[in-house]
Amino acid sequence: MRTRIIIAIALFLLSIITYYASFNRSLIFTTSAISSLSFWFAVLLLIPNRFFKLVLNVKRAKAYWISLGLYLFFHVTLYGFFYGIILGLDIFIPVVTVNYGVGIPPSSILLFPYWESLSPAINIILLGYEDVISPFITFIGVILALLLAANIEKILELKREVSRRKASAVLIGAPLIGVVSGTSCCLSLPSIIIYFVALDLGVVFSVLPILASPVYFAFVWYGLPIGSVFLLLENLIEMNKVLRKLSKRKCQVK
Repeated sequence: MRTRIIIAIALFLLSIITYYASFNRSLIFTTSAISSLSFWFAVLLLIPNRFFKLVLNVKRAKAYWISLGLYLFFHVTLYGFFYGIILGLDIFIPVVTVNYGVGIPPSSILLFPYWESLSPAINIILLGYEDVISPFITFIGVILALLLAANIEKILELKREVSRRKASAVLIGAPLIGVVSGTSCCLSLPSIIIYFVALDLGVVFSVLPILASPVYFAFVWYGLPIGSVFLLLENLIEMNKVLRKLSKRKCQVK
């Protein structure tokens, strides 16, 4: 673990160095890519091994790969399109384009994590509907997809065990609610809608300015997906505990 922390610190330093190098606009495409890759690999290294043991130490059957693939495809590829359609932010334009772009690095180092979350990105315009595939969306999408797939496999395993032992169906219902809560929290559509309504309505802004503030948007865009990670992780841990208890009962009966 100490080696991983040292490597992570080195990668963070590299990401900061290339962040400053990105002020040279002639190098920005290269330095932004290096900075982002360094930053997110560092974050990946800081995730405890226990997390990966939990999400990967499951029976990776058809349900696992289908749920992982579908959610990852939605979160990474369709996320922006989905919000644009629901909120009516786009207008029909007979154009289909795919572009790679970078953000101008902010002058304040305090905004460094924000820049790393958005740059570089792939911008897709499909008949006027726009989607931006950014580093944060991709990173958190992979983490959530792994958790969701592991949760679904554990729910199916728990269902088989409950059916075999004729135990209470509550043992299945509670984890299922946890999975639904975790994914719906990530979508956070009500919060996004409230944010944009608050921006447009002066009355709402004057009465509840927090709804139209960058702080609220940061909470919705970053906080809720991260919250979903912890919710799904806790759900997975609890299901493992239930399965271990059922396994002990089986051994006692024998």
